[in-house]
Amino acid sequence: MTTHSQQQSPAPHEGSGLAINPQDVVRAIARRKWWILASTILVGAAVGLGTARQPKVYEAVAQVLIEPAVPKVLAEDAMIDDLTEQSRAERAFYNTQYQIIKSRAVVRDAIAQLGLYDHARFLADYGITAGPGEEREKLVELAVLEHLVVSPELNSRIVKLVVEDFDADRAAKIANAVADSYINYSLERRLSTSRGASKWLDERVDEFTKKIEDAEKALNQYRQEHTLVSMSLEDRQNMISTSLAKLSERMIDVRSQLIDLESRRQVLTAQRAIASGVALEADARVAANPAVAELKRTLATLYSSRAEISTRYGELHPNRIAIDKQIAEIEDRLKHEVDIILVALDNEIASLKQTETGLNLAMDQEKTRALELNTLGLEYSKLHRDLGTNREMYQSLMKRQTEASLSGLLESNFVRWHQKAEIQPRAVRPSVPKNAAIGLVLGLILGLGVAVAGVLLDNTVHSQADIEALLALPFLGILPSISEEEQQAKKTITVDGVQRVPTGRDLYIVQNPKSSVAECTRAIRTNLLFLSTDKSFKRLLLTSAGPGEGKSTTAVALGITMAQAGARVLLVDTDLRKPRLHRTFGVPGEGGLTSVLVDALTLDQAIKATDIAGLDILPCGPLPPNPAEILHTDRFVNLVKQLDQRYDRIIFDSPPVQAVTDAVILSQIAEGTIFVVKASKTTKEAVRRAARQLRDVNARILGVVLNDVDLEDGHGGYYYYYHSRYGAPYGAEAEKGAEA
Repeated sequence: MTTHSQQQSPAPHEGSGLAINPQDVVRAIARRKWWILASTILVGAAVGLGTARQPKVYEAVAQVLIEPAVPKVLAEDAMIDDLTEQSRAERAFYNTQYQIIKSRAVVRDAIAQLGLYDHARFLADYGITAGPGEEREKLVELAVLEHLVVSPELNSRIVKLVVEDFDADRAAKIANAVADSYINYSLERRLSTSRGASKWLDERVDEFTKKIEDAEKALNQYRQEHTLVSMSLEDRQNMISTSLAKLSERMIDVRSQLIDLESRRQVLTAQRAIASGVALEADARVAANPAVAELKRTLATLYSSRAEISTRYGELHPNRIAIDKQIAEIEDRLKHEVDIILVALDNEIASLKQTETGLNLAMDQEKTRALELNTLGLEYSKLHRDLGTNREMYQSLMKRQTEASLSGLLESNFVRWHQKAEIQPRAVRPSVPKNAAIGLVLGLILGLGVAVAGVLLDNTVHSQADIEALLALPFLGILPSISEEEQQAKKTITVDGVQRVPTGRDLYIVQNPKSSVAECTRAIRTNLLFLSTDKSFKRLLLTSAGPGEGKSTTAVALGITMAQAGARVLLVDTDLRKPRLHRTFGVPGEGGLTSVLVDALTLDQAIKATDIAGLDILPCGPLPPNPAEILHTDRFVNLVKQLDQRYDRIIFDSPPVQAVTDAVILSQIAEGTIFVVKASKTTKEAVRRAARQLRDVNARILGVVLNDVDLEDGHGGYYYYYHSRYGAPYGAEAEKGAEA
């Protein structure tokens, strides 16, 4: 029984064909496994060889201890109370010290200690060829800085000075020299800073004492002048803000009502001009008016009577004229009722506009008061802020003054040695095993990336899953690829007692009845028969999205298998632009379908018998100038009806859907359309567009055949397994049964 789902499947979602199947990625990797392996080995070997040729780099580490809270005698008075601020201050302090270690002043002193400005081997190792002078000094300093790394130990106050160099002994000397220079620099700077800061802080304390007194006097005088003693400035601002908020809410409500009434008035005015009263239901006042409701009912009755009289007696009948007059009177009364409602709306609108004007005036007054108060607030805030700032600065200066006075009495430094650098004979870079392993990983990633990119960029149809996701149509089967070797290995067959050698790719299944191609074709034939168990499809159309996708090959193979099953089959070449069926079977192509349509030949003269029993073909014949118009004629339809009486199956080989409209026209004559897709060639977008064209004309698409499937390929693996396990044995049984 033929179900509705078999007759026409719904169109799938447009984006369904763009999903990436993880199995496709796995297949792509499997197909390119040797390329991936070669990429991995080559990149790993290249990186390993390149690493082995690089110069050796040695590392030396000197460690210093930095303590930000030097003078313990300051105790809690000198520490920051807030823990967050203390942590932030310590981070800033340490970051500053890291920058000082890598400063040119410290590095320049270390270079001078070691005499690197004129060290011949050092200059040669770093490729410094400039003569003595400022340029050479900058290059030497830059070379040391580039190979100096300051690395703090986690959760400690120990800081590492890591130096890399092409000589292990020189690396240790540079690290120790930089650490010595930093310790001396810190001690000298601290002592000089403490003495200078103490004097400067004394001057600032006196200055801010005077500023605090002046700020207090100015703030008190401003309060007295603007009567800010009885009520605070903040209370006044809150009162005005509350008043403005209430007025604003009232204004929004009034304007909303005004907009609503004006909109309703505009709608009523426009509807009044219509005079029919049909659209007056839109306004609540009109709809609730009993007079309007009664007039509308009367008007509806008159409209109905007028239509009946016009139909029966015509528009010039006296009764029709009398009813028109009554309708005009009722419409005038309706307009009068609407005018009364409009007057009421105008009065409400005028009242709301007056209220709006009053609210605007009150809001302007409050805004003026608010602006005046804000002006007072700005000056008051400024004076109050100046007083607070001066007090904070005074307290901070007093604290710093005490710290500076005590720090000047101390001669200890906050930086001291923790561990000097020692010579490390093993090079830290480059590591040949490590880099080679990284190269192998990069090569593997490169190979996998190319394989996955091929899947991501591939937009062609490969498998049954792709077709079902794209079209939601029945999958009829596949036709495997035929290699060049298989095509050339031709076999003789016996037809009517005569030995023949079929030629051409299309007749491959005649030479190889037990091949996978023949088995797959018979499976397609079986699937077609089971699509409709009540009545088999007699007229079948084979088409594809574009040229070269194997629709003619599929049509021939399907015709052969149906003829071998005992049916009378006719292949009709309806590709009136590029016919090829006559070449496949080696019959003349001068006369055919077009010859019959123009009465140049009879149908019996045009039909050609083939070497396959039960299979005839109707070639195209002379190419017409207007193929689509010929297929659209009644003569062609009548010809098909004549063929129905002679054959059990009629298979039409048509042009591609997207190239011309012939296939769309033929789909209306055929009882079912078979859509052929070429594996790994036809794009998903082309398949989707072609199927949409057929669906737009309600063509009955029976299903899809996937052609030219490579059984050795990753996508054809399932089909290959199925055929090797089940297809060949059952195919052999079928052949034995046929011979019996």
